[in-house]
Amino acid sequence: MQDISLHLLDIIENSVRADARKIKIRVINDQAINKLRLIIEDDGRGMDEETLRMAQDPFYTSKEQREIKVGLGIPLFKQNAELSEGSFSIKSEPGFGTVITADFALDNIDRMPLGNLKDTLLGSIVGHPEVDFSVKLISRQKGREQSFHFDAAAIKEELGGIPLTYPDVIEYIDHSLLEGIQNTNMEDV
Repeated sequence: MQDISLHLLDIIENSVRADARKIKIRVINDQAINKLRLIIEDDGRGMDEETLRMAQDPFYTSKEQREIKVGLGIPLFKQNAELSEGSFSIKSEPGFGTVITADFALDNIDRMPLGNLKDTLLGSIVGHPEVDFSVKLISRQKGREQSFHFDAAAIKEELGGIPLTYPDVIEYIDHSLLEGIQNTNMEDV
């Protein structure tokens, strides 16, 4: 993976495959403590302890269609967080979903860039209109905090029967995400 947003995309796709109907994403850029934190929480099937352990093994995958049985997404995400003086945790319970938290030291030379967060989020929201995405971006620096919140469920309710895949709606979501990313200074991370 070339950047953190691609790790995020991989985790989102895992959540969708686990039948998640709600995915909560938080990206926190905290300059005061030199930390970039991603938290991805879903209400999917969840995993038992054995599956949770195996999910962190690069030679395990739950994808049955693959000829080669490897699943590098979670192990690489964990490795990249830890290589940048960060940490990684995954918690899950069958029937209650999964929570992944990854921390990266902002000033570590081995930290990969955040990448194209807007396109990752837009593609996920529009590509999975059946999922209610909640996105919160928080930037803390020099004693001030800026935040942005996007709630797909609220937008769906406001739109009535107009789908998220309608071109004008896609344009609105794209603009909202771009503005939120710019206002929280996430494009520079």
